[in-house]
Amino acid sequence: MTGPGVPASPLSHNGRSADARPLSEGFIALIDERAPGGAQPHGPRRWPGAGSRRRPADRPRPGWHAYRPDRDAAMPNWAVEVGLTIERPPQSSPNDPAPESQALLLVKAAGPVRAVAVALGTAVREVNSIAGVEPLLPSLRLVPSHPEPYLDPLPPRAVLPHLRRGTERGRPVRHRRGCAFDAITASWEAGSGAVLTCSGPAGLSAQAVVALGGHGEPQALRPPPGGAVVVRAWRLRRVGDPVGRAAEEPSADWALACGVVLAAPTANGLGRVARRYAVLAREAGWDAEVPTGTVALELARAGDPRHRPPTFAAQRVPRNAVTAILATCLGAADDHTTNPYSPGR
Repeated sequence: MTGPGVPASPLSHNGRSADARPLSEGFIALIDERAPGGAQPHGPRRWPGAGSRRRPADRPRPGWHAYRPDRDAAMPNWAVEVGLTIERPPQSSPNDPAPESQALLLVKAAGPVRAVAVALGTAVREVNSIAGVEPLLPSLRLVPSHPEPYLDPLPPRAVLPHLRRGTERGRPVRHRRGCAFDAITASWEAGSGAVLTCSGPAGLSAQAVVALGGHGEPQALRPPPGGAVVVRAWRLRRVGDPVGRAAEEPSADWALACGVVLAAPTANGLGRVARRYAVLAREAGWDAEVPTGTVALELARAGDPRHRPPTFAAQRVPRNAVTAILATCLGAADDHTTNPYSPGR
């Protein structure tokens, strides 16, 4: 699974080149023109149409919209990128009931972002990746969630605690006071094999990922306690944009990466557990493999849009395939279903 990242779109604001826009469009004219006879015109002169470009009430605001999805939820038709994480915390003790799984769906709506800014951000991330430098996490631009069926809007204060659980997989859930832990950045490290580690406020979390593709039985998408399901999908800006794996259909205009994350407090035997899980997933009809190194690291963090998309683990698919995998993951996350694909150590 190799391939370059997805390049940025060559178009600027509203699909037009920068040369096509008047330099003073939308701004007050700087020339003090007077009406015939020396009379001062009423108010400042503006370009025609200035101030009339308002967002319709039924159009979502540009940025990331956060939801707690129902199992019958579907991807909004305005989405240009989605990130799904379904965390299944482990039991605090053998006698305690297992905590319920929690899903977070982040949906991005397109906005007027200039191509130069997009290209610059992409170039900086690529340079950091080649140099092996872990960049600082960018801020997640959350906006008031647009109303959608079967999607419960979440306030911004509920999003970061959920994303933080990705750094604590495999460890018991502990209730914390205050926001002191939110200011501490976790440190991720890719290993030479399938196991990667994350050191954070809660301690060490060892994780291994099983990359899934194609179609199979939904129960294989339900991870064991302490693990998670991650999905990242984004609309390709050009037909020729490359991703990690080739397309199965000519109409494929989305990139999709999906994986099941297995986690534990220690790395002992976790790679073997992941390989065993991949075997069971293939028997259930899925295309499953265990990535290593940077590919595994990117896929483990796929549900967090603050990290770069897992382009090397992604495959080109049509939009309906993205909708189908989201529905399958949400259905498999139902806590009332059992998982026959939980491999033992």
